[in-house]
Amino acid sequence: MSQAYTSTLMRLLAGFAVLLCISLSLQGAAQAASDKIHYTPDQIRDLGFEIAHELRCPMSVNQNLFDSGAPIASELKGQIFLMLEQGESKAEIIDFLVQRYGEKIRYQPSFSGATAILWFGPILLLIGIVGFAAVFIREQRKPVNTKANTYE
Repeated sequence: MSQAYTSTLMRLLAGFAVLLCISLSLQGAAQAASDKIHYTPDQIRDLGFEIAHELRCPMSVNQNLFDSGAPIASELKGQIFLMLEQGESKAEIIDFLVQRYGEKIRYQPSFSGATAILWFGPILLLIGIVGFAAVFIREQRKPVNTKANTYE
């Protein structure tokens, strides 16, 4: 093969690869736009209430969004229902609210290095108490050495 032929073939292959990449990226963008979930009105209501029960109100002490009467709770419930109508999933809505208000908005914090003590602390404490009790009971059951006070 001549060098000109090889060079032309390489350019054609490179051009084809670029067109393929552009085509795949446009297809992926179109698919991402159509990945929105279409809920029925009953599903929106049920899922909205479920999310509102799972999240804390940022203003009310120890109340979820559903039970809180604070103005911010009403705004957040409206935001939840709006996002559901736009086709967002439950996980996307919760992630959005966690990014906006922090991890404290969840009743059950997600697992991370900072929350590991919350997840494993009670188990480790229980293991420590059982271990301490076992050692204490074993020490109490040891026989007392009576030969130390006798004279031979």
